Amino acid sequence: MRILAIMLLLALLSACAAKPTTPGAERVYVSELQPPENCLFVGEVQGSQGNFWTSDFTSDRNLLTGARNEMRNQALSLGANYVMIETQSHSHNTAGFSLGGSYSSVIIGNAYICPKKLLEYS
Repeated sequence: MRILAIMLLLALLSACAAKPTTPGAERVYVSELQPPENCLFVGEVQGSQGNFWTSDFTSDRNLLTGARNEMRNQALSLGANYVMIETQSHSHNTAGFSLGGSYSSVIIGNAYICPKKLLEYS
């Protein structure tokens, strides 16, 4: 029983943190602006974090950061270095027995490979 309680506590504590970026993904530029000219579209990417069960243990900031990090990771796996955000969604708990705030964040974007010189002047 004690091991189960410790495992549950560790799961709840890990739910508080934002999803991490993979090495190199922190350099993927994320913007709501159109990419510079001469960028090549390589695919749609999305990131999400949170659910009903972890909502009271994860800050809204970590929900958004985790979703952005997951999107950056997907973009990097496509070889992209620029993501234009298409839509963002934050679900709120309306059940009435929550501490409030968002319980999940989802971001969808388009990933591009851009010449590095273009990004330096953006």
